[in-house]
Amino acid sequence: MKDYKQSRSFKRQRLIRVFVTLLLGWGVPQLASAETHEINMKDRRFSTETMRIKVGETVKWVNDDTELHQVISGRTLSDKDLGQPMNSGVMLWNAAYAYTFTKSGAYPYMCVIHRALDEHQGARSMVGEIIVTDGAESPR
Repeated sequence: MKDYKQSRSFKRQRLIRVFVTLLLGWGVPQLASAETHEINMKDRRFSTETMRIKVGETVKWVNDDTELHQVISGRTLSDKDLGQPMNSGVMLWNAAYAYTFTKSGAYPYMCVIHRALDEHQGARSMVGEIIVTDGAESPR
């Protein structure tokens, strides 16, 4: 009788493990299907200034330059939300920074290093914007 109870318990535990494994496995393809987009930084420019993506997708900025760069949220240096939600810190050459967008909206960003220099010199600045849609609208 004891072997029968142990056998039933073992089968129940095994069934629960299989169920949990399948349940967790279904979440993995959803995560894996989220796309990662890349923006390169070189010659004081972002390779793409405006990008449209869907909620849950990631943008990765790569410093392909020999200059230092930074990706930081904001339109101007005096923005009240400067650095929220994105702030890569100073990026050396070949460094990368990625951010996953979890809410729809417009996310302006800049390289604060060159924005400050360019404002002083009156030159074109490194600025960009990520437009995030909820998926109901098609990104353009």
